[in-house]
Order: sequence, then structure tokens, then C-alpha cells
Amino acid sequence: MADLALLLLTLVWGTTFTLVKRVLDAGTSPGAFLSLRFGIATAVLGAIWLLRRQRPSPGLLRDGGLLGLAMFAGFALQTFGLRFTTPARSGFITGLAVVIVPLIAKFLQGRRVGGPAWAGVTLAVVGLAMLTRPLGGDSTATVQLGDLLTLGCAFAYAFQIVWTSEFSPRHPLVALTFVQIAVSFLGSLVLLAFEPVRLAPSPELVGTVLFTSLVMTVGAFFVMNWAQRHTTAVRAAIIYALEPPAAAVFSHFVTGEVLPPLGLAGGALILVGIVVAEVGGALQARRGAAG
Repeated sequence: MADLALLLLTLVWGTTFTLVKRVLDAGTSPGAFLSLRFGIATAVLGAIWLLRRQRPSPGLLRDGGLLGLAMFAGFALQTFGLRFTTPARSGFITGLAVVIVPLIAKFLQGRRVGGPAWAGVTLAVVGLAMLTRPLGGDSTATVQLGDLLTLGCAFAYAFQIVWTSEFSPRHPLVALTFVQIAVSFLGSLVLLAFEPVRLAPSPELVGTVLFTSLVMTVGAFFVMNWAQRHTTAVRAAIIYALEPPAAAVFSHFVTGEVLPPLGLAGGALILVGIVVAEVGGALQARRGAAG
């Protein structure tokens, strides 16, 4: 049941790239969209926190604030990047966050990084070069700018993954999530001062805002945390690796996006790198614990 829940969540998550892209193309500005998304999510989580009556723990604002900054940076860079690049490219590049985590662990935390992680990073970097072709190819300068912004998003999400592992055991789940998303909401409001605020009201905008805020922000967080208590890290890693291809397939059927052969090969190589890094690392850790 847990694996099925994660699979459904991952496949649905892949749809958000295209949905957000369509809203932005219709005229809504990134800051306005993010403010609506995180504003609703903050209000819902605040109500849940009040009902749960969880007391703030020491360091909650500091740790939740750092998580919120990383989360906001990731969503902001991804959303701005989607103005220029395509949903499929965005999905594959965002997935690089998984293989960036070992680099952070190595160079900023001084931790040992095993062979599977380095192999995954190498495969993913080669795949990224094939997908984006930064030194040439048929991608325009505008698309490459979107790819670069999305790569920054992957680094921000990688920091969020690292800090979540470090901070989440210290604090009540709902309280930490509320602070994290509230900080993201405040960051979205700051964006409004630096861009023309545009809203293109439509049923699609309303549906996308409600879907991304309630289902893919509030609901997804609780599903992930419940499901990962009942499955293994290896299974979860394999399932999460399906998000980039899900984004590419959904974009193809909804918008007709077709990646060129080299781009498809690059996306596939990124996917292989993610699986090698996560699954290989988990198996290596299991062998070490058994020994």
C-alpha cells in the first residue's frame, strides 16, 4: 500500500511541470502564482497546527526558516525557469537534486561519499550536458537560461533534502512544516516587489493553484512521510526516479512537446544516474550495517 501511494504521488507530481507552465504562459507572473500557492498551504497547515496543539520546540524558527529558504529558492527558480524552458527538460534537471546531495555531504559536511554516488553524479552530469547542450545545439539562449535557472533549483532542493534529514527529528512534524512553508510564502510576497504583478484569472489558474497548494504541497508532504515509514529507501528511490519521465510523458500528451533523440538520451542518463546513486548507496549502506 505504501509503495502504491508513493507511485501515485510521483506520477501526479510529474503533471505539475506542465500545469504551472500553462498558467505562466497564460500571463500569470511567477511571484503571484507562488504567493497564492504558498498562502493557501500556509493557512491550511496553520489550522492543522492549532488543532494538533503542538508546542514550538527549541530552534524551530531557525531550522524551519532555513528549510523554508531552501524550499522557496527551489520553487522560485523552478517557476521562473519554466517561463523559458520546457516541462520535460525542467523535470529531468530538477531530478538532479538527488545526485547533488552527495556533493554537499562531501564538500560542505566532510562526509565520505561512496562509489555509487560518484558514479550516479557522473552519469547525471553527462546526461545534463546531452539534454541542455550548453555549448551549442538547437536550444535557444532563452531556453538555456531556463535550464540554468532550473539547475539552480536542483541545488536548492538538494540543500532542502540535506537539512530535512538533519532538522526533522528535532521538531514536531506539523510545526516544522508550517514554519517552512510560511517562510516560502513570505519569500513569494517579497518577489511581488521585484516584478510586475500579473494575474490571468481563469478556471485553469484556480484549479492549478488549489491543486498545487492543497494536494502537491500539504497533502504530498504527509503522504511521503507516512509512506516512507512503511517501505524501504531502495524502493522509495526507484519510485521517485519516475517523476522526470512522468513529467516528460504528461507534457508530450498535453502540449505535444517532443524531446530530440539526444535530449531523450540525456534525460534517460540522468534517470539512470539518480537510480545508481540512490539504490547503490542504499545497498552499500545495508552491506556496511550487516558487516
